[in-house]
This record gives sequence, structure tokens and C-alpha cells, in this order.
Amino acid sequence: MTISMPSNGFRSSRFGLETDTAVFRPPQSKGSAQRAIFGPACWMLTVTLPKMNRAAAADWQAFFLLLEGQANTFYGYDPDGRTGRGVLTGSPLVKGTNQNGSTLVIDGCSANVTGWIKTGDYFSVNGELKMVTADASTNGSGEVTVSFKPALRSSPADNAPVTVINPTCLMVLTDDSQAMWETDANGIYNEITFSAVEVFA
Repeated sequence: MTISMPSNGFRSSRFGLETDTAVFRPPQSKGSAQRAIFGPACWMLTVTLPKMNRAAAADWQAFFLLLEGQANTFYGYDPDGRTGRGVLTGSPLVKGTNQNGSTLVIDGCSANVTGWIKTGDYFSVNGELKMVTADASTNGSGEVTVSFKPALRSSPADNAPVTVINPTCLMVLTDDSQAMWETDANGIYNEITFSAVEVFA
């Protein structure tokens, strides 16, 4: 069961990519080292909710109850990146099969648009959330090649939808003890901070 995270009432948020790397430095080395990436990177999220009255807190209470600790996943996102800086018009789709790595050819976009997608914009495809690493413009056929990180974990199908508005990834709470809330004598709910990590479908 996957739940939608409420979009109201963030006091602060922390969102970023955690990469699993290792550095190998030989004992006799003087500064030289080998570096390697192990496995796919994953998105991490920490959110602090402000003080709220009961009406504002109700959606969040329901959200935590539905998650049942780490039993269920939710659609996580960067609260500051739900809308991109690019134009992002059209109905973008993956163009062709066997696409891997950190670039993706997309069609179905509005044609001849400069800055169709911009550095720092997010998109999701194949259940994976990506951040764009270079501005990209569409050609006369509405096609664009987008560079991003992290790299694709699996090759998306031809004509798979590319979500550029409110893109998300699957996340789960980092432990089972994050659904507690408390109120003061005036019925105001105190701040709550919770953390989550991306899970791979």
C-alpha cells in the first residue's frame, strides 16, 4: 500500500541523495586513491512540521497511521522541488528502449522550446526520481535529451510516461517510532520531525 504525503505545513525540510561509495588508499600511497560506487544511490528526506491546531494536524495523523511504521510506503518528494524552473509543457514520454545511464531521450514535449527543462528540476520515470544536471531544449519534433542523477536503475519501456510536475519516489520511514504527537494545554500540536529513505520497487 502506497500513501500520498500531505503537502501542507512544512516548517523545514532536508532532501538529498545518499551515494554508497568507498575509497581504497594503498598503505604506501602518498595521496593517490581509488574510488568506487557500490550500488544505486537513494534519496533521503527529513521533514519538520510546525505547531498546528487539530484541524491542520489531522491529515498528518492519518498519514502516519496509514503508514503503520515501516510497513507501508509513501510517495516522497522534495517539498521545494515540486514545480520545475523549465517550461515543461507537452506530454513527455520515453523515446525508445534500452536506455541506461544518466541520460534519457524523451519525446512528446512542446517543440522548439529553449530551456524546456532546467538544471535542478526533478522528474520521475519508471518509479525513479531524478534531478536534472544540465539545461536542455527541445528540437522541432518535440524531442529532448536530458542529463540527470542518479543513474537509471533499470531501463524504462518505450513510451513510458515521464512525470515533470509533482514527481515523486517511493519512500519508507526510517524507523517505527515517528508517529507520536503531543499537544500543549491549548490544544496546539507541537513540532514533529520525521525521516524517510527511498525504497526500490
